[in-house]
Amino acid sequence: MIENEFKIMLTEEQYKNLLSQYDFKTIVQTNHYFDTDDLQMSERHITVRVRELDGKFYLQMKLPTSVNFSRVELSEELPELPETLSGSRLKSLSGEECSDVKRLGALTTTRSVWKFDGGEVDVDKSEYFGKTDYELEIEFTDEEAARGVFGEISQKLGISQKTDVCTGKIRRFLEEFKKQNS
Repeated sequence: MIENEFKIMLTEEQYKNLLSQYDFKTIVQTNHYFDTDDLQMSERHITVRVRELDGKFYLQMKLPTSVNFSRVELSEELPELPETLSGSRLKSLSGEECSDVKRLGALTTTRSVWKFDGGEVDVDKSEYFGKTDYELEIEFTDEEAARGVFGEISQKLGISQKTDVCTGKIRRFLEEFKKQNS
């Protein structure tokens, strides 16, 4: 699956304001991130995670593409949360040569979802290593519709529509991981 999304960081006030603007459905998910000791997967812009949702576990890999705002996302269900994943298992899922990886930690997201024709708005509160941040993601199949919704939300919140200033959850997680482990 190709994942197309715009994303920007929000303040806690903008987060609360946005939640009051639309009829959101809320879910809680935990991403358990995996990498090598020297963060080899991250260096290759490959995300390896196990997403825990409703008591189920999903091995997911995100791989870079040459298209702006897009990544390939692959997934398969697991029977339980592992502490390590073999490179051969990752290769069978992605086709990429991979080393064995270990669990680095977890990021728990309270995600509020509002669907529109051509995509969905995800408003996230993420907690990891004692830190909390807020993010707006607009995932889409129809870029024009997504830009319209993004424009509407930006206007309501009085924020810029820049989409290139937000680092993803994995990058924010890894920055904090490095601080905690240096």
